[in-house]
Order: sequence, then C-alpha cells, then structure tokens
Amino acid sequence: MLRYSRAYPPEAVGAFGPAADWVAAHPAQGPLFLWDDLSVTADAFADEPAYRDESAQWHRFCHEQLGFAVPDDLG
Repeated sequence: MLRYSRAYPPEAVGAFGPAADWVAAHPAQGPLFLWDDLSVTADAFADEPAYRDESAQWHRFCHEQLGFAVPDDLG
C-alpha cells in the first residue's frame, strides 16, 4: 500500500514545541515529510528516524496549523 506524505519546511514542524527538539537534532537539507500516520521524517524514502507523537495536541497541530490532510481521492 502506498503512503501519502506532504513536505513542510523544518521551521513549520518545529513550531510545535515538543517536535522542536527532534527537528533540531535532525537537521534537514530540505523539507521534512509529514506522513499519513502523522509521523515526520527528513527523508521521503526512509521511515527512520522519525518523530512520532500520538497526542491530541499533535494531531490538532498537524490538521489545523499545518493544514495536513490526505486528499479524498487518495484516502
């Protein structure tokens, strides 16, 4: 099964306080990738290292602040 991701600048993801340390520890040469399971990677083709957070605050941040959503025709 294919997974969906969307690229974001590191500072956008790092704006979520708990993710800021992970972003700082994994300096990216380009965008970070937010996946359909709401994990974040610095590489579009690798699952690790990943930032993972199951909190309601992270889910809300991804959807409301970053505007993340899997397009209807892919979901």
